[in-house]
Amino acid sequence: MNIYPNFREFYEKELRPDLEIIDKKRKQADRRIITILSITTALITGEVLLISAKHEALRVLLPMITGITGVIFISIFSKSYRQEYKNKIIARITHYVDEGLTYSPGDSVAKSAFVDSAIFPVSCDRFKGEDHFRGKIGKTGIEFSEVVAEHRNTSGSSSGKKEDYSIIFKGLFIIADFNKHFRTQTVVLPDTAERLFGKFGQTLQSIAPVRGDLIRLEDPVFEKEFCVYGDDQIEARYILTPALMQRIVIFKRKWNTTVYLSFRDSKVTIAIRMNKNLFETRLFKSVADYAFMEDNLRFLTLLTEIVEDLNLNTRIWTKE
Repeated sequence: MNIYPNFREFYEKELRPDLEIIDKKRKQADRRIITILSITTALITGEVLLISAKHEALRVLLPMITGITGVIFISIFSKSYRQEYKNKIIARITHYVDEGLTYSPGDSVAKSAFVDSAIFPVSCDRFKGEDHFRGKIGKTGIEFSEVVAEHRNTSGSSSGKKEDYSIIFKGLFIIADFNKHFRTQTVVLPDTAERLFGKFGQTLQSIAPVRGDLIRLEDPVFEKEFCVYGDDQIEARYILTPALMQRIVIFKRKWNTTVYLSFRDSKVTIAIRMNKNLFETRLFKSVADYAFMEDNLRFLTLLTEIVEDLNLNTRIWTKE
């Protein structure tokens, strides 16, 4: 049980002493980073000016190598205090928000879970994630993390084949126990999903049947925001009750971004598209700042409220 009546007291007694130590390391790292930036900038300028235009390839390649080397050194110097910040500070804020949650900064939800959700039916050829949270909120088992999933594109002939990667999804990926048993799959997508996928649009339209049939629901507000595909019309309506559809619309507006849902294997999967990298320190800014800690608390609280937002702790009939 949390012994602190408010977050300010928790911050002063539990977080601030360690934050001030981490902040000293951050200042040392910042000074080194400024030095590296200065040296890297000077070297690149010298290389561009001194290398003859006759050696065009070297004139491009050498500054590029210098720049990449500088970025690597900056990453090395910032990594030490960043990891300490996550292990000591974010882990404690997690426990403050809900004692049923654990935090693993270097882990993520499994790639197989992302693929099995059937939200994004294109091949996921590269997958990474971080900031993994797992545990129980009330009766509901839940896990979530940041993820980046990418699709490999190939072009050209076999002798001159080119490859590049396009982002399928970047954001928060959440898996939670649902409060009803069901056998089939139902997927809830933004009504503009195909357009949002850009170059994947035509591909997705051609393979849309893998998600099942288009489900028509009698909620004009929900239907304006989302389209639904499922294997079973009756079970899709059993899952998406009028009350849940209303909650999903409110949830989407609360986050003010693109939201996808999948109901499969008696679980709900939620993908929230985001570009921001969460739970990170800031270059050249204090990590001991109370307002900064409050921002982390506020966002983590928003994530844990998903269980309440979708009423997942209310068990229906025999689901326990």
